[in-house]
Amino acid sequence: DYPYLSGPNRPVSDEIVLAYRPFSADGERLRALRSQLQMRWFDEGGKSTAISVVSAVRGEGRSHLAANLAVAFAQAGDRTLLIDGDLRNSRQHKLFKVDNQIGLSSLLVGRMQPEVIKFVPGIPGLAVLPAGPMPPNPQELLSRAAFERILEQSMATFNVIVVDTPAFETGPDCTMLSRFTGAAIAVARTNMTRTSALTNLVESIADSGAQVVGSVLIDVPSVKGK
Repeated sequence: DYPYLSGPNRPVSDEIVLAYRPFSADGERLRALRSQLQMRWFDEGGKSTAISVVSAVRGEGRSHLAANLAVAFAQAGDRTLLIDGDLRNSRQHKLFKVDNQIGLSSLLVGRMQPEVIKFVPGIPGLAVLPAGPMPPNPQELLSRAAFERILEQSMATFNVIVVDTPAFETGPDCTMLSRFTGAAIAVARTNMTRTSALTNLVESIADSGAQVVGSVLIDVPSVKGK
């Protein structure tokens, strides 16, 4: 019953594992993560819920995880919106192969565009709001009440909202976005993420008033026979 993509055409990037190989080992791990989030945060009696995906530094797999997590919720029947809140180094438009001429940054400066949200063909219920053109003042834009209004309006249409955020090393953007969503999941990578950096990230998210509902470790070393 899971909608997924097949055939020679590749409408989204191969990095979107669940779009092409939902029953692979990686797909199973991502669905297990979705189930954990449903129990820890999204079990709110059917009301719309949002979560931010955060990490300490770039290259830890934050955008990859956010994209696949959004697909996982859509495949489970939830109307899901993936928002690319990384106005500094956006990736979601590349992963889902959508136009980035208009996006979140356009909405934040008041340029309303009806086609700004892109629905993903072949995966019913999944939509992407790309970051849009990179502004000169991303932190200032994200701190405005406009993002909170966008989030509230999106909750009237979507059951689940996943927000990709900039790395914590680039500035406090991820803490502001997490404050709006109310919850965050922290991403770390083996042999890359420093414990001190992850600790600082988690403490900053908690200080913002958001709840860190869990963490994901990427590139866990394999154990023989497991």
